[in-house]
Amino acid sequence: METVHTLELKQVTKRIKGKNIVDNLSFSVQKGEIFGLLGPNGAGKTTTIRMIVGLISMTEGEILVNGLDIRKNYEKAMEQIGAIVENPQMYDYLTGYKNLMQYARIMPGVTKERIDEVVKLVEMEYAIHKKVKAYSLGMRQRLGVAQALLHNPSLLILDEPTNGLDPQGMHDLRNYLRALADQGTSVIVSSHILAEMELMCDRVAVIQHGKLVRIDNVTNVTDQADATVHFKVDGDLLKAKEVLGEQLPDIPVVVEGNELVLQIQQPDAIGDINKRLVMAGLMVYGIQLKKKTLEERFLEMTGKGGDLNEVSVTGH
Repeated sequence: METVHTLELKQVTKRIKGKNIVDNLSFSVQKGEIFGLLGPNGAGKTTTIRMIVGLISMTEGEILVNGLDIRKNYEKAMEQIGAIVENPQMYDYLTGYKNLMQYARIMPGVTKERIDEVVKLVEMEYAIHKKVKAYSLGMRQRLGVAQALLHNPSLLILDEPTNGLDPQGMHDLRNYLRALADQGTSVIVSSHILAEMELMCDRVAVIQHGKLVRIDNVTNVTDQADATVHFKVDGDLLKAKEVLGEQLPDIPVVVEGNELVLQIQQPDAIGDINKRLVMAGLMVYGIQLKKKTLEERFLEMTGKGGDLNEVSVTGH
């Protein structure tokens, strides 16, 4: 029977000198999804990744890769994982292709055809025969991903993969990670760059001080019921607020500068509100729906504007 989850962490703890660096962490990653580990520097993201790939031992808990316990079946479990922890290490004096060949020699079953396949996947054909010392940071990241994929792992783990990348490099990274996920590979991405995680991931786990604060679909985190609609109005804003207050007493209205800000549960109410304002003699020259960004939600969830102790887990 095929395992539903590519990766499972069950109450994983890492304790160093009496301090829990990772504290009772549990989550799972489904086949073919891009899963984000999101948190500030020092939150425990890299420590968690190091435990998953076996670079450090866990103090307590259980980690399963395709159902294999990494403590009991370490070698078989690691065969399922490709990872870049921190910066990919390459031989600068060799070409990208020869770097991949060197790595392929220590991985059983990696053929020349497989090397060509991953080079095409990360769109490195144009530069694969150039020496790595001439590569940009973005090209090094692509080559690192290609190296991590050579043995066809079911789980790819990237620690802070967008560090130092320009906008084009970030865009390219998102595209080929999505292509991998569409082919069934599970991807874990660790980052503190919220905007990138919002664009890249299917689900995110927010971690602070080694603890899980929340895990949810990105769309659920950012598509909140407290979205606001901003009406830019030319005229007496206090009159406009009064009109809406009388006609729609259940909808809160706030005046901010030259805008009326309303919390609307149903988007189809926007047209009705616009009509009421116009009929009251006010000119509406702008309407904008604003949802809270992942950054705003993150600040709320981690206690900077919200409750750190509120842990919500869905789709686990």
